[in-house]
Amino acid sequence: KLCYSKSGAVYRGGFLEPSDALEEDMKLWLPQSDCTPSDVDMTTAKVILSHVGNQFLALVKQEVEARSLHMGDNKTVLWKRTVQGAREICDVCKTTLFNIHWTCCKCGFVACIDCYKAKKNGAAKADGVSVTDRGEFKWPLCANRCRHEQGNLMLTQIIDSTVLCDMSEHVRRFFRDWSMAGSCNHGVWNKDSGCQTNSSDGLCRPLMSAVDSRFSDEKGGTASRDTGHAGELRKQPANLAMNTSSGEVGGGSISVAEGRLRSVLTSGAFHSSSKMGDAGGIQWQSDEGGNEEKNEDFSRAFLDLFRQPTGGSVKKTLVDEVMAVTVEHIVKNDGRHCNLQKGCKVLPAHMCMLAQSSLLFPKVPHSWLCSGKLLVLCEPRNEENLALFQVQWKRGHPVLVSGVFNNLDASLWHPDGFCRDFGHMQTDLIDCRTSRILQNQPMRMFWEGFENLRKRMKDKDGEYMLLKLKDWPPGDDFSDVLPSRFTDLMNALPLPEYTHRDGVFNLVGRLPECFVRPDLGPKMYTAYGSALYPGKGTTNLHLDVSDAVNVMVYVGIPKDGNSKAHINEALMAVDEACDTLTRKRVREKGARPGALWHIYDARDADKIRELLNKVAVERGGKVELLHDPIHDQVWYLDRELRERLHREYSVDGYAIAQCLGDAVFIPAGAPHQVRNLHNCVKVAEDFVSPENIAHCFSLTHEFRQLSDTHTNHEDKLQIKNVIYHAVKDALV
Repeated sequence: KLCYSKSGAVYRGGFLEPSDALEEDMKLWLPQSDCTPSDVDMTTAKVILSHVGNQFLALVKQEVEARSLHMGDNKTVLWKRTVQGAREICDVCKTTLFNIHWTCCKCGFVACIDCYKAKKNGAAKADGVSVTDRGEFKWPLCANRCRHEQGNLMLTQIIDSTVLCDMSEHVRRFFRDWSMAGSCNHGVWNKDSGCQTNSSDGLCRPLMSAVDSRFSDEKGGTASRDTGHAGELRKQPANLAMNTSSGEVGGGSISVAEGRLRSVLTSGAFHSSSKMGDAGGIQWQSDEGGNEEKNEDFSRAFLDLFRQPTGGSVKKTLVDEVMAVTVEHIVKNDGRHCNLQKGCKVLPAHMCMLAQSSLLFPKVPHSWLCSGKLLVLCEPRNEENLALFQVQWKRGHPVLVSGVFNNLDASLWHPDGFCRDFGHMQTDLIDCRTSRILQNQPMRMFWEGFENLRKRMKDKDGEYMLLKLKDWPPGDDFSDVLPSRFTDLMNALPLPEYTHRDGVFNLVGRLPECFVRPDLGPKMYTAYGSALYPGKGTTNLHLDVSDAVNVMVYVGIPKDGNSKAHINEALMAVDEACDTLTRKRVREKGARPGALWHIYDARDADKIRELLNKVAVERGGKVELLHDPIHDQVWYLDRELRERLHREYSVDGYAIAQCLGDAVFIPAGAPHQVRNLHNCVKVAEDFVSPENIAHCFSLTHEFRQLSDTHTNHEDKLQIKNVIYHAVKDALV
């Protein structure tokens, strides 16, 4: 900062401190009652906070604990004003800086919390690899060519600590006022003493109260659910769930059920096997010593106990009702995990039947594929789609929306149009058969061979290459390079609340204008078909840090080749991988299957990694450090590997045949792969939804540990800033 002397001369007054922050600086970080977002009503705010609130509290807790890591004798905290149009990143791991970090006052070097902590703790070295070879420890030298000593770095913050305190309290008040249970134990923020641990009986108390209240109601028979006691019931989430149930408990079994429930809820094993959160969430211990396996066994025993019959005449047992609430708080070992916090709310996967879902959503034309696991919405512009979509999306399931092509201008997406408009440009191509990259090739050569075999490029053996465009358009905003196509796509995308850049449930849109917005697309994925190469994928198995919707805008078959053979091979690929209804669907009149997807639940990612590492060793390879079989994108799960995955790990994904006009929604963290059966032009748009914010949060931490060669190594999503400003807007 600059200061004036008594004589009026300007001199350097040192670095800014939190006390130098002006009211204008604080507005960026605090909810502004006079600037309420027009698209966020009370219902929307509740949805956002119910999913993002716990992630925010985890973020605040991390910031509080970071202060205790400081190793320097100088306890002065510096303050860094937000720079408009610039993204502050850690100089070690390239992760976006959110708030607390450490700065070198000589050269400006900055280190994030994770890098500072890793170096302080001296994380264990891998065999044969020095510390300096580890990604976390590649600290650049200072301007004087000396190493950066942690004790000489200054603790720096971007957000004033009182602001984080106020925001944290606002979120907790929201959970209390709306009787919504936070599912993680984040302690209580205290301005003086930091983050304190809550009582260990957070879950049992509300459940015990719920049980006592329910049995009291049943015995007395006079309690009203609409008046009097209803206000008290709203304070207990468990009671809310039970009182909305239509089941009744027979009087003869009340004492039996009450005794069983009370014994479970007050058992010593229950208390000793879990850590309770202040709002009723269970956080299973998964530290060293085999606790993870013990907790899994306890979870099963706990659930099995609830499933046992009581022996009484119960039409819809109280046990069933309490289970409906309790199961959402229990995080099993195989649940959708979040590395940064283990207590994330889990919703179990389920299979649906059209007869059931049609009764609940009669105005939504839909069907089910993949044996009832995959929702298919049949009218892209139906305003009633949102509710049914959210039912599946919050469980981490992919969703298919058909008929999007009917809302597109077909001429804009035809290969001839791309060849005419962009054939003169040069781009990089990839041969999917060999993974070889062909640099600076005329785009015209790719598009002319799209539906004409004789004009395709050949390899050194005289074989036609199986080409795909690599990252095109590269580095530029799709809307700038392809403005008419961008407008056409945005008008046609289903679920605009999620897929549009300013969609109310696309949390990236919550970033203020002064921030550098992440590039979430759209991006084109264009490649020749590979129906004749069953072991080759157009896009190998990988997962993304954000959600995505992928639209099939064109499907083509070579006109001068054996088109019948291509069609038959494509149908055989679908028959081999997909369920009966999907096989029937691709044979309907007018259906043009273009690509075969395999998508897996995020909870199964570690099992897939284990299998691929095992297979790599079996084939004479080795497991490399700082590499990951999914993030490396070198595997395509062919039929043999998919069968092993099912047989050895009981993992079955979603085999989806994407036809012309189909939009596939892929949740963040879900491993997936694609094989083009015919020549395809696909366009994908990324977004960040409240339902999957936990995966975005944990994957950002996971990606920073990858080697520098990975494309996902750098944190471009700015997920911590996204979480903060989403909560800020919702609190208004």
